[in-house]
Amino acid sequence: MARPENYAKDLNYSAKLAQNCLVTASPASAYLPEIAESAATGATREIYSELRRLGGVPMVALIFRHLATMPGALEWAWDALAPAFGSGRLQEEAWRIARDTPLDPILPVSREALAALDVDAGGLREIHAVLDAYNRANPANLLAVTCLARVLSGSRATAPPPSRAWQPPQALGALVPMIDVATMPAAVADLFALLSKRSGHGDARLVPSLYRHFGHRPAFLALLLTLILARFDDGSIARGVTAIRRATDRA
Repeated sequence: MARPENYAKDLNYSAKLAQNCLVTASPASAYLPEIAESAATGATREIYSELRRLGGVPMVALIFRHLATMPGALEWAWDALAPAFGSGRLQEEAWRIARDTPLDPILPVSREALAALDVDAGGLREIHAVLDAYNRANPANLLAVTCLARVLSGSRATAPPPSRAWQPPQALGALVPMIDVATMPAAVADLFALLSKRSGHGDARLVPSLYRHFGHRPAFLALLLTLILARFDDGSIARGVTAIRRATDRA
């Protein structure tokens, strides 16, 4: 796989990457730029394939799709992460942290309420498939970003992780496609903007991928975000974020 010469060892490049990550899009850009999986070619396509295979998931996280828009950034990141991903140690540690860090659930929604939102049995299976995939992927993505942040700060592993035979979990099935942020209805865009304002980063250009899978179900999305925003209000999400950060910092 082609990659820029010595990017993984070049701290000057790491500093430039950190600056680019802080300025993720021009003010005129409506949403965070990314290279979609369907549009990936060459090394980007290869890395996307490895991320899906080693994570046992059918999708690639937004952070990696965004890094792919910066020349050499995704290759640099994968060069740093590939040993830990390939051995399975990163994923297993991330999944352990997720198991050991319980979070407060949102309020349950009855099947009758879901039916009123046009979510039938097939729709419920569709929603569960999305949640299962992201519950598997997000812990590993979070720990991967933590590792990259350490590299950007100048940290270096004392030794590479020893190689071992490891098989990723069986891949989960395909998910309902994400809504296109460039063409989504204004009402859906307003829901995403509400989440962005309340989630702490305050940048409406950043739309978490998980919720985009529900963009074609605006009534369900509205209820889901209402329940999630209640967890922001009662502080339970902040407490969960603190607990997860502490666990990943110790990893």
